[in-house]
Amino acid sequence: MSTQMPDFRPVELRVTCLSLRHKLMYVDERQRSPGMVDAESSTRIYFCMRTQEQLGPDDQPVHPDACTPSRACHRCV
Repeated sequence: MSTQMPDFRPVELRVTCLSLRHKLMYVDERQRSPGMVDAESSTRIYFCMRTQEQLGPDDQPVHPDACTPSRACHRCV
């Protein structure tokens, strides 16, 4: 019996902060690459691994569009 989720839609990963996470990264093996996220969902809730919250260490919201190298807390490969 396979535990892999069915491929409901294509996953398009894009580069982001290594600390950015969302719950599906722990469930769907296609999305498990740190520093890469599928930002296609409009309902997905993101959190920061450093704070374990929806705000980063700089008290700003975390999201693939917001977690960029312009933030002091940004971590890249």
